[in-house]
Amino acid sequence: MKLVSLHIYHFGGLKDCRIAFENKGLQILYGENEAGKTTLMDFIKCMFYGFPTKSQNQRRYEPKDGNRMGGKITIHHHIHGTWTIERIARSTVTGDVTLFNETGQQKEEAFLIQLLDGMEQSLYTGAFCFGLDGLQKLDKLSSEELGNFLLSTAISGDRDLLDIEQTFEKKQALLFKKAGKKPIINEKLGQLSSSAKSLQLLKEKNESYQALTNEKEAQQKDLERIKQELTEIQTELLSNKRLLELKPVLQKYRQLDVEISSLDSDQFYFPENGLQQYDEWRKEYSGLKSDLTYTDSRIQDVETELKSVISNEVIIKYETEIKRLFNHLPEYEHLFNQLQELQRHIQALKNEERELVDEIGETWSEEELKKLSLSLSSLHLLEDLIKQHEQVKDKQSRLEDELEDSRMNLERLEAEEAQQKANLLSEEEYAKYQHSNHKQTRNIPSYTILLPIFSSVLLLWSGWISNHPPVMFGGVLLLITSLVLSFMYLRKNRSGEEMPKHVHHRLLEDEVNRKQWMQLSLQLSNENNIYVQLAKRLDYLEVEEATVLDRAQRWASDNGYKGQLDRLFVSGYMKRVLQLKDLLRQRNEAEIKVKDITLKQNNYEKKASSLSLVLGEEPQEDTKYWINSCYAELEKQLKNQSRAVHLQQNRRELIERREEFEKKITFLDDQIHILWNDAKVSKEADFYVKGKNKERFSKLKEERESLFNQLISLGFSEEEVVVMAEKVTVHFEKTLHHISFLEGKEEEIQKQYAEKVEAKGKLDWELAKLLEDGSYSENMHRFEMLKDEWNTLVKKWASVRLAQHALLKVKEEYQKTKLPAVLETSSVYFSKITESEYQSITFTDKNELMVVNGEGIGFYPHELSRGTAEQVYLAIRLAVAYHAGPKDFPILMDDIAVNFDGLRTKRTLQLIQEAAFDRQVLFFTCHKHIASTVPSVPVIHWPHQSVIAEM
Repeated sequence: MKLVSLHIYHFGGLKDCRIAFENKGLQILYGENEAGKTTLMDFIKCMFYGFPTKSQNQRRYEPKDGNRMGGKITIHHHIHGTWTIERIARSTVTGDVTLFNETGQQKEEAFLIQLLDGMEQSLYTGAFCFGLDGLQKLDKLSSEELGNFLLSTAISGDRDLLDIEQTFEKKQALLFKKAGKKPIINEKLGQLSSSAKSLQLLKEKNESYQALTNEKEAQQKDLERIKQELTEIQTELLSNKRLLELKPVLQKYRQLDVEISSLDSDQFYFPENGLQQYDEWRKEYSGLKSDLTYTDSRIQDVETELKSVISNEVIIKYETEIKRLFNHLPEYEHLFNQLQELQRHIQALKNEERELVDEIGETWSEEELKKLSLSLSSLHLLEDLIKQHEQVKDKQSRLEDELEDSRMNLERLEAEEAQQKANLLSEEEYAKYQHSNHKQTRNIPSYTILLPIFSSVLLLWSGWISNHPPVMFGGVLLLITSLVLSFMYLRKNRSGEEMPKHVHHRLLEDEVNRKQWMQLSLQLSNENNIYVQLAKRLDYLEVEEATVLDRAQRWASDNGYKGQLDRLFVSGYMKRVLQLKDLLRQRNEAEIKVKDITLKQNNYEKKASSLSLVLGEEPQEDTKYWINSCYAELEKQLKNQSRAVHLQQNRRELIERREEFEKKITFLDDQIHILWNDAKVSKEADFYVKGKNKERFSKLKEERESLFNQLISLGFSEEEVVVMAEKVTVHFEKTLHHISFLEGKEEEIQKQYAEKVEAKGKLDWELAKLLEDGSYSENMHRFEMLKDEWNTLVKKWASVRLAQHALLKVKEEYQKTKLPAVLETSSVYFSKITESEYQSITFTDKNELMVVNGEGIGFYPHELSRGTAEQVYLAIRLAVAYHAGPKDFPILMDDIAVNFDGLRTKRTLQLIQEAAFDRQVLFFTCHKHIASTVPSVPVIHWPHQSVIAEM
């Protein structure tokens, strides 16, 4: 199985986090402290095995923002393919699981076991997902306990087996010990023995106990009868006393009832809410009267203002023409400004034309400029001709300079060559000196005669040293021969004539002069050739220049150029001619625009003049001012017209409103008289008097109804309220006498009840004395319960003992079969980590873990350093993962190299890299140097920017 990717929806402090994994090999996941690495490991475990329940001693990672825990993880199984496991905390505590593949197919949660290859959670957390937590208490464990711990880890993948074994021992000790007193089974045996003795004594007391019990039951019945009678009397007494407490309320109720009954309800006939309705209508009637007065004054003001508004109908008649001229006024102003701008532009163009003519140096007429037709290709051709002409001129200048330099060098070399030739010997003198020098050069130097003599001496010395006669003999012969030849050479040399020294010196000087003369002659010849070549190249350039001029003549003829031909080759000449032509074109276009603008201005002014005549005004010279003033007058007249229309509309609305107010006033007046008729009165004062009386009658009824409701809320019925009111008013004395009678009877019954209670207490004392050790049946029941508890505890002890024996058999079987392979693999791993400093990990006969070094010396775990002990732990975990679980199941490690030195950290990572050859290994760390230790391993930086660190 391979991890492909995961997506955390909400888990602890992490939300909306995504991460993708490599297919296989070691991968380092780096993050700082509190970045959420441990949260990420627990998330993967929860996706596989569910969220922990609240009863489990594990962190639940519930988000603090109220969201549900959840996420998904995608895995690839070598048989089933790619599947996604999604788990969200909803209806179940462990989370609702959804399994689906790439095609959308879904399966039940039971399929998850197949995807995990049957991996149990204990093995997963022990051998495939671990940190240093398992060894946090190593220093507190003895060697035997540490050996048992690691053996348990190797068998089950976690400490579960060791914890179970220790739990079995504790449970047996708590249940039973042979010589113990505190264990539960030992205590139960003592309790059974004591209960059997008490049971025998209680058999004797059982006969007298039965008679007392019968008498007690009779007393109990009398007590219940007296108590019921006392309760009835107390209830009645309490009811009568409550009458006294409610006396003010009941008296008030009775008084109101009598007062209402004495009144005739017919004389208080009055319309419902008559006074309130009458006041509202009167208030509305008064307001309407005020509004009517105000409306009349407004109508008069509007009519007065309407008479003062006078409008000029003539100017309003030509509203469209005036607005049209006014709307075109900005355009007229723009034309005026544009005309001035064009006139300035034309003048500027003329100035530029004059300046260009002055620069060109010749005058071009408009006809000549118009006939000058230059296309883009002709301009390019002219540029090429100018470049060629410039190149020719440049080459001519350079060649003329080089020719002049060559001529001067030629003259200088000719003078030097003639002078050097005059210093040479004549032919006769040179032949004579040459003959003498030939003889002199045939003489051999005197030092050459010493070489044979020195060689012969060397041979003699070598033969003497080496005691070799033939060598010595050869040396003697060579010495004799050398002496003879030397004598003959010296004799011949003395007989010859020696050459004078000045002759030899003169010959050497002539030889030097002759060499210098030959060099000068050679330089003179070369320089002459250079001069001839330069002259030829200059002739060729003159031909090339004539060709360029001929092409320029043809270009001028083809393009209508009438100027001087040599000016074509002046830099910028044709550009200025083109500028002059462009300026002429711009000036012509500007003059055409001036004519168009002048025509438009004249048309506008003509329309304005015609309108002024229609309106009866004299035409103005300042058209702009007249249009603005005319438009302002139009606006004023339009406002007057609009104001008049508005005032008329306002006057109509006010008249309509006055009519509406009059209708409402008439309606209210009718309603008020209807109200008086209903109350059977004809005046306002009588209406108010009758209304007040009606309010008093209603208030009395409401007060009586309120008191009645209060009594009803206390639980009394309507009939009981009437009876109670009569008791505290009409029959009050009789009620007091009855209360006194009930109090006396209550005291008598209470005395009887006390006597019966005292008699029952005596019987209880006698029975308690008989039952000091409990009743016979209770003791029998207690004895049977103790026997059942003892049997249950014995069965429990036997089951624990049997389970411990089975666990011991499992350990022994594992030590014989699977443990050797695990120990062998873990020994290889541990040896690689320590670079063969330690050779093996083994268990002694006493089931104690021991590590053996290269010299064969054994060490118990507590004798190792903490880092080395953790390396032993890591080696065993990796070995268990190799032998116990699926071969391709991912392994997750959380900073297991914290206490390792640099060298062992590097070897540990190399070992993990080897173990990750065919499986994924995720190494979580907060140390940056871990990544540099194995540079070829991919590093995942956790978290990204969008991730919220674990809180």
